[in-house]
Amino acid sequence: MTYIPSGEEEIRFLKNFDPSKYKKPAVAADTALFSFDAQGLKILLVKRGGYPYKGCWALPGGFVEIGEGLEEAAERELFEETGAAGLYFEQAFVWDKPDRDPRQRTITVSYVSVSAKADLRAGDDASDAAWFYFRDYERSEKEGYTHIKYTLSGPETLRPKVRFPSGRMQKIERIESGGLAFDHAESVAFSLEYLKKRASEGGFLERALKDAALVKAAKKAINGV
Repeated sequence: MTYIPSGEEEIRFLKNFDPSKYKKPAVAADTALFSFDAQGLKILLVKRGGYPYKGCWALPGGFVEIGEGLEEAAERELFEETGAAGLYFEQAFVWDKPDRDPRQRTITVSYVSVSAKADLRAGDDASDAAWFYFRDYERSEKEGYTHIKYTLSGPETLRPKVRFPSGRMQKIERIESGGLAFDHAESVAFSLEYLKKRASEGGFLERALKDAALVKAAKKAINGV
């Protein structure tokens, strides 16, 4: 819906408004795409082909273009980097620490999706794209913090560690990146917990997979982590 100014005074104000007076953060969108098979639950990662974090694994994603919405950007980036398309998305979290990206102030909105299809390709600024299985996922409580450590098994073995004040996962922080770029050690753990919660509530898997047998198989894989 196009905005209609209230009158001539507002028209002049909008015409003369200088957005360069204010520093603006960049906005990005990432997707935690999960899948499953007989070996268990897995997540799609791309190997960064450029700086920063060149050679590290990351969630597929990138900067939002000026004329698109957040979910559109997530869909576009996922397709450009992996070839995955036509998926159901849900917004999971916003990552906004001022120093999380060494290039510039960047706010990233993360999405979660699940697919039974495993075909993919590397493209855009990714040098490789691969599925990583969740292994040895452990949660423990210590001195008021929940600690999570997990292994991602794929072309390489990644072992991130994160923690957050008990009951406040929104305050999640990295202990060890385990080979993941940016704050994606936190984002992967957060996205998995989001997936578990939504799978138990019902509705998410049904919308994403549209098949009762696939939903049952997905729940089995998720509960196995």
